Amino acid sequence: MKARVLIVDDSATVRADMRGVLSAAGFGTTLCESLSAARKALSEGEFDLIILDMLLPDGEGVDLLEELRQVPRTAHLPVLMLSTEAAVLQRLKGLSHGANDYVGKPYDSAYVVRRAHELTQVPESDGTPRLVSAGRRRRVLVVDGRIDFRLRASDALRKDGHDVIVAESGDDAMRLLEAQPVDCILLDLEMPGLEGPEWVRVVRSLPGTSQVAVVGLTAGFDSKLISEALAVKVDAFCSKTEDIEVLRAQVRTELRRRAESEQQAAPGTPTRVSRSGLPAVSPASSTPTTAPAASAPASGGVHGNLFNELVARCGLSPVIAPSTMTRACRKAGVEPQLLNPVTLAKALPTIRDMLHIFLDAQEAERRIQSIQALTESGAARTR
Repeated sequence: MKARVLIVDDSATVRADMRGVLSAAGFGTTLCESLSAARKALSEGEFDLIILDMLLPDGEGVDLLEELRQVPRTAHLPVLMLSTEAAVLQRLKGLSHGANDYVGKPYDSAYVVRRAHELTQVPESDGTPRLVSAGRRRRVLVVDGRIDFRLRASDALRKDGHDVIVAESGDDAMRLLEAQPVDCILLDLEMPGLEGPEWVRVVRSLPGTSQVAVVGLTAGFDSKLISEALAVKVDAFCSKTEDIEVLRAQVRTELRRRAESEQQAAPGTPTRVSRSGLPAVSPASSTPTTAPAASAPASGGVHGNLFNELVARCGLSPVIAPSTMTRACRKAGVEPQLLNPVTLAKALPTIRDMLHIFLDAQEAERRIQSIQALTESGAARTR
């Protein structure tokens, strides 16, 4: 029998995407665009999981979450919350009211499917889930005071399918860590008002975070700062002046090491000697030895180069970007495979509306400006 998922989001695009990926993964789905519609669906049927947006036309998703937790029939119904990655307070509010997990928009559909499988499975008789989490290896917390760096880092990390959480201060980051586990922390060790090594020491003392991978970000090679960070077991270092792809590769390496260590330590598996806390240091003067950065998925091969550029610049997950941009173009009366600077300019208003569904207003406009530059540069080349 299929597990049934109630998808509550006011965006028709999000509901359609969620239905498509979850149906393909073997789930039954029911779609609702508001809290009132969700309440009606819950009164008429049983569900195994709710995917719930934080902000809806007739209220906040947390209002429904509170109602669910007060009724015995739904008190333990798994709830996966959706909202923008930057909404730290919303994320904390949802988790504090009983949400099982939280996924930031733009979301990685493959990650959502994995979490849906995990949250809807029936435990074994001893209470141990049958499936060991695969998606839990993909949550990264970026702690940096500069919004431009947070955006660049988030964009790069999403290419690898990570669920990215951002915090602009050590206090925000600590509150997030207390409410929700992560697999890797990117920390600006030189943030004003934050003693980076001391902050890491406190994090290492929290339950469940002692083994989290920590990558320290620096503006240059400060031997005293790096020595202090090594003492509190910062795993690796990366200069903020380097190409963002170096940071992306470093995170990938640290997560792979953690996954390999956990597999080696699994019952019945011979345990390999650990790294004994020795970090992989890659300060500004050296580049970490890592596998080449994975390239973003192609858009399907039927679209031209301009469409591929559009997909690359739109800021959505590689899983949903091609289909979402295809729908936006066709809604504007433009065929994606025939996209040129003139037809792209025609489609811009529709693309803007689509991006505002998934991204916050500032990020959506930043993306639109980048896409608009494609129309201008393309028109200049045709003169």
